[in-house]
Amino acid sequence: MSIKEPISRRTFLKLGLAGSSALLGGGISAFKTAPPALAAEEDKILYGVCDVCSMGCAFLAHVRAGRVGQLRGNPKDQVAEGKLCVRGLSGIRLIYDPDRLKFPLKRTNPKKGIGEDPKWVKISWEEALNTVASKLKEIREKDGPQAIVLVARPQTWQKHFAMSIGTPNHISHNNTCYSSHEVVWRAMVTGKGRSWTADYEHAKYILAFGWDGAGKSKNHWGRALNTAKANGAKLIVFDPRLSITAAKADEWIPIKPGTDLAVLLAMIRTIINEELYDKDFIANYTTGFEQLKKAVQEYTPEWAASISEVPAETISRIAREFAQNRPAVVASHKRDAGGPNYANSWRTAQCFIIMDALVGSIDRPGGHILDRKPKFPDLRDIWKFPEYPESCKGPRIDGLEKFPVLYPTNKGSFSTLAEGILAKNPYPVKAAIFSKHNVLAFPNPNRLVEALKTLDFIVVHDILPTEIVQLADIVLPDNTFYENTGLVAREYHAMYPQVALREAIPPLYDTKSFGSIALPLLKKMGLDQYVPEGMDGKGLLKAQLEALGTTLEEIRGSGGVWGKPKEFQPKTEFGTPSKKIELYSTVLEKNGYDPLPIWKKPRAEKNAKYPYHLLIWRKPWERMSQSQNDPILAEFCPENCVSIHPETGRKHGIKDLGYAWIESPVGKIKVKVHYTEGIRPDCVAVDHGFGHWSPGLTVAKGMGANDGDLIPNMTIAEQLKVGCPGMSALMEDIMVRIAPA
Repeated sequence: MSIKEPISRRTFLKLGLAGSSALLGGGISAFKTAPPALAAEEDKILYGVCDVCSMGCAFLAHVRAGRVGQLRGNPKDQVAEGKLCVRGLSGIRLIYDPDRLKFPLKRTNPKKGIGEDPKWVKISWEEALNTVASKLKEIREKDGPQAIVLVARPQTWQKHFAMSIGTPNHISHNNTCYSSHEVVWRAMVTGKGRSWTADYEHAKYILAFGWDGAGKSKNHWGRALNTAKANGAKLIVFDPRLSITAAKADEWIPIKPGTDLAVLLAMIRTIINEELYDKDFIANYTTGFEQLKKAVQEYTPEWAASISEVPAETISRIAREFAQNRPAVVASHKRDAGGPNYANSWRTAQCFIIMDALVGSIDRPGGHILDRKPKFPDLRDIWKFPEYPESCKGPRIDGLEKFPVLYPTNKGSFSTLAEGILAKNPYPVKAAIFSKHNVLAFPNPNRLVEALKTLDFIVVHDILPTEIVQLADIVLPDNTFYENTGLVAREYHAMYPQVALREAIPPLYDTKSFGSIALPLLKKMGLDQYVPEGMDGKGLLKAQLEALGTTLEEIRGSGGVWGKPKEFQPKTEFGTPSKKIELYSTVLEKNGYDPLPIWKKPRAEKNAKYPYHLLIWRKPWERMSQSQNDPILAEFCPENCVSIHPETGRKHGIKDLGYAWIESPVGKIKVKVHYTEGIRPDCVAVDHGFGHWSPGLTVAKGMGANDGDLIPNMTIAEQLKVGCPGMSALMEDIMVRIAPA
């Protein structure tokens, strides 16, 4: 059997390719190192919300003598539904990790870089905040607010801090994660961001292109797929690698990387030409159908087969099945084929939306649902303070303002940050503040390290002594999510407005949340006008409760959540200029992008020097590069590997369970080899999250290799040439070579 042929689940099982899943439920309460002694108290249950991944499942924490000993999913939460995944359970060990940052630190060795000892000294919070405020104020006044970069999540206090300072440079991981999805959802459907809710449970046909919702241990989606399958749904997965979701599928189709767009264009053509689409939905809730129909006529299944190596008859058959078995849905999330992986991925994401629209599955049961979230008050709804400085809207070091569809998100670009700093374009950067973002999350992190070494001042706010901490001048220790109190709106699977309560255990060490340091810093910098009387976390929580018309006591009494299930009412208007789903996007057209998806090749092409496609994935129990210091997970998985087809290994004299060098145009890594027939022979797949070098991570240091060393970063000019409105970081648009180590 050729790897190019689709493989049915029956054939897959006959071939013996199905691997078993490891269960990691045991050992959750076993910690090698005890925390500081706490006063004895009675057992109690606290409500919490997991922050190990973006799904944010609500849980019940069993606390004994001040120590969290057991977690259970909150049955009242529409996301968790009483369940937690292994990653969520392992989050307990983050609290009690002996390597945690426990108090503020000051660097005494001015030399920075990989392998340099910072020669830390312990300091008080007063000294730490005074030092940070003094240095930031000096830079702000001398070099301008734009000379300060904040690398942090786009959350309430982080956004307020950056804008109060006046810097336009608030940067998060958006363009390495989901920006290509975000811009097309914004342009074609919502007028804002993308939806994170999908009603997979009630779908009859689920089509996935590179989507591995089960394999990424997204708690709700794994259960949803099981429910859908139990109800008779068909699951089809196009993926060059046999992912966990592909292993659950009725068919796994090992498509050539970066060619999903071709297959989707041919499927759209088939559905339209054979009039299999939902005529009522298209007529009432979409625009641009006739333009779309005309545009896809050149994309025949035979043409797509020549590009994707998927048989034409398979493309046509699946298109028909998808349209004839409603409700049907194209599963999508972040790093699937529509994510920021290839130069054409944003066009693939366009096709995802069009496919859903053709079968009437946008904001309809069994399809993608526009999140029903409660509206929390903005800071300006609660407190009066001046307008933020105009400098917030100025040119950015990452070039985001040159991408007008993405720019309103204000989330920034990881892929262009290093080159912007090194080129001092459009201005020099003097200081950076990193909060819960590590250099290993960036493409080509060694290049970023070189860029950061040119700065005058670096502040890091984090939980563990990661690699970015080793470059800091001042380190501010952060709380874990168990040590913060607040309300968290349900976002993943938000079928109705619901909020979950997060209650705190007392912080184990001398740590503070971002809000607890940002507001005092603004005052110390002389920006008191942006910290009006009463502005703090307690005031924000009070205002949120008032907006919901409830109290903490009522939320506790209702099982740790606010918001009851409501009858689903499909939307009849959308957030576009036409108030309809725009198959032909006027927003994209207005901003200089193709309003309809058209075929474009990936940027990287096979060549004699680099003949293999690089694929990147993540093990279900890992949280990006944040969980490798967990001793139990490390014992289970002490290093990452490169998965290759046996045919590929034999060709290069590389043995199974041996080691190999993987090399791209920007770097090389040495990794353990895993033979599998569940991958195309022209691909190599490396799992993400390893390669830590920080001496502060006593478990993770030296485990495996970092896939990011293979991924190039970009200049703003290169990013513009790619032509993606979402500034895609092109995380897999890379060819590599492989050799025995």
